[in-house]
Amino acid sequence: MADEVLYEAEGPIATLTLNRPDKMNAFNADLFSALQRALDAAEKDPAVRVLIIKGAGRAFSVGMDLEGGQTPAQLGVTGDRNRLQHHIEDFLRVWDFPKPVIGQVHGYCCAAGTMLALACDITLVSADCKIRFPSIPIGGGFVSSFWAFFVGPKRAKEMDFIAGSEISGAEAEAWGWANRAFPPAELAGKAMHMATAISKTPSDLLRLKKMAINRVVEWQGFRQAMIAGAEWDTLCHFSDGAREMRQRIVDLGMKEAIKSLQA
Repeated sequence: MADEVLYEAEGPIATLTLNRPDKMNAFNADLFSALQRALDAAEKDPAVRVLIIKGAGRAFSVGMDLEGGQTPAQLGVTGDRNRLQHHIEDFLRVWDFPKPVIGQVHGYCCAAGTMLALACDITLVSADCKIRFPSIPIGGGFVSSFWAFFVGPKRAKEMDFIAGSEISGAEAEAWGWANRAFPPAELAGKAMHMATAISKTPSDLLRLKKMAINRVVEWQGFRQAMIAGAEWDTLCHFSDGAREMRQRIVDLGMKEAIKSLQA
């Protein structure tokens, strides 16, 4: 297994650890690929009934790695849209995964990192973790489409309209973004305890239970809305407002550009 994701299976429980701690587990092409390979391994192992996904170091994931890779302008409208849809499908692989997945979220969980956390069947958070939207408003729809289904349109708009919006793990539990919030020292133990409890149910029943609940949400338009998020985000990337934001970064530098948007 690639070092970008550490894979450990013990009995019926597999743990997948995002392992770019120096980058706070920001997603790049290698991390996306490693995550898919780890999911493949867990899916093929008949002994595994439950997955836990967590992050190494100080964060669950701070979202997309903005260093390297092609920009929307380099990719063009169609290329940018295709890339975004591919990433959404990476996260939907967790949603569709035939075994229950628990997200164990600590530290920082930002932007695209929140999409992975929400795609998990059960999301457990440390009460003090920081759950954030992007600090620079260049896109739109990629992250917020996931949020709208779990916290409702009003709260999704509140987060999305204000750059760098943040809630704590405790607030995430109150909003319905997370199932439970725990003191940081208890999070790992609580996640393992829940995984162990789930693993006592036979695999075929777990798969059918997951499909039954997911189907209800998909009848409400969940999957179509997620895919459409790629198209809305592409439109935002090529808008006049996004060009203004990118120029602000050029003129001020990233840190000062972020400060200029803070209330």
